[in-house]
Amino acid sequence: MQDPNICTHCQLEENPGALTWVKCDSCPQWVHMKCVPLKCIHYSNFTSSEALSYPSSTKEIKAYRCPNHKEEEYLTASALTSHKGKRRRNNENTEDRHASKRYNFRNNKLLDYIALNEGEAKRDKMNHPHKDSFMKSFEKWKNSSNIMNAADFAAKFDDINMPYKISDPLNSGVYVPKVGTNNGCLTVNYITEIMGEDYHVDVMDVQSQMNENWTLGSWNEYFTNTEPDKRDRIRNVISLEVSNVEALELDRPAVVRQNDLVDQIWSFNGGLGRSDEEKVEENDPRPKVTKYILMSVKDAYTDFHLDFAGTSVYYNVISGRKKFLLFPPTQSNVAKYIEWSLKEYQNSVFLGDVLEDGIAMELDAGDLFMIPAGYIHAVYTPVDSLIFGGNFLSIRDLETHLKIVEIEKLTKVPKRFTFPKFNQVIGKLCEYLVFNKNKIAGNGSERDMFAKCTNSSIKSLYAYLTKPEVKYKPLSFTSKKLLAKALADLIS
Repeated sequence: MQDPNICTHCQLEENPGALTWVKCDSCPQWVHMKCVPLKCIHYSNFTSSEALSYPSSTKEIKAYRCPNHKEEEYLTASALTSHKGKRRRNNENTEDRHASKRYNFRNNKLLDYIALNEGEAKRDKMNHPHKDSFMKSFEKWKNSSNIMNAADFAAKFDDINMPYKISDPLNSGVYVPKVGTNNGCLTVNYITEIMGEDYHVDVMDVQSQMNENWTLGSWNEYFTNTEPDKRDRIRNVISLEVSNVEALELDRPAVVRQNDLVDQIWSFNGGLGRSDEEKVEENDPRPKVTKYILMSVKDAYTDFHLDFAGTSVYYNVISGRKKFLLFPPTQSNVAKYIEWSLKEYQNSVFLGDVLEDGIAMELDAGDLFMIPAGYIHAVYTPVDSLIFGGNFLSIRDLETHLKIVEIEKLTKVPKRFTFPKFNQVIGKLCEYLVFNKNKIAGNGSERDMFAKCTNSSIKSLYAYLTKPEVKYKPLSFTSKKLLAKALADLIS
């Protein structure tokens, strides 16, 4: 079976003469638009039976069927003046082994001119082009001193602004159950048995850094039952959220549960009487970002990124190894990250070469890693690995969270890759602060964790809440404007 990411006609993944891709409506196959024979192109609003030129824009393309089917290949288009509808999404076939979730059109990836000049048809699918640069940068910033025991980390949490490996993860409260296979370690096969083979997961192609939709059964076959040298490409699963899968019996570190902002405010009902937390959850489920399973094969690579809303991360290696390269959210680093994110050809630049004050840490099976808010990081996988981790907002990093959300808007991060219900979390926090203003102003036992909000943090909350594009319907105020006014009264 041909790789669906290789053009059927020219057999190339990168073709300097064909910059636009189109996906078949009936299968996962992609081809270069200009590789499609002209005799197969039909304009629905022209009377001529044979096209004399290719569509000038992907917006003109209405439908496409590739030559992998018995029916004749065709590409149907219409002139832009008569085609004002949205681009079509591919019709997902549930019988496919895995179906793409991308639009029918994609931007061509940056050409590898070095490879073309050397006469290679395409890059090595089993090695990411930034691997060597990552390893060089990793050695430059290698760190073996950022280690702390669980008790000290919890006690100093409010003042920690660097990544730390926890020296005694068994004392942290993190819990991963033992199972009857693989020396008691949790496995992809066991997770598949619990969640079901038909459960859908986003699978990232490491070379393109794009997601496809697979079933968990297909992923298990690829990860567990396919020898590394038999895998067609290097792939990675980094977004399987399992917070509602009680049968997995996973538990977060205690310090995370104690400082997770969503845990603290989600059941708040605006002071309208004691709320039933389970009822609140049923009517308005909290953001599902607390527990993830990550499954990466050898040589998987995730390029530099910021976790949504600059969330803090806990990361427990169940099996395998990971290499992290992280950079703090300094003004200089953030500016360079924004510039890189907006580049048309960002995959030609290894961002680690221009960022400053790096920290590189290697994690082994059993290690627990804690990353504070806003760190720009890339991750490499030396061997097949299974991870339990999650994200959380905290009062400690409130101003960083708000800044990163603005960066996400600036860099046009798609909504589905942002923190779910973020505005609702911020709105509830603002109401909680106003409702508990006496506790905030009090001393000793009256002061709860929200007393940690500094004057600067409250000013940042007010600035964010009053943005016209931030939508929030207050629980105990008749309008967002009145809530903002009450919040402003807390600013000294």
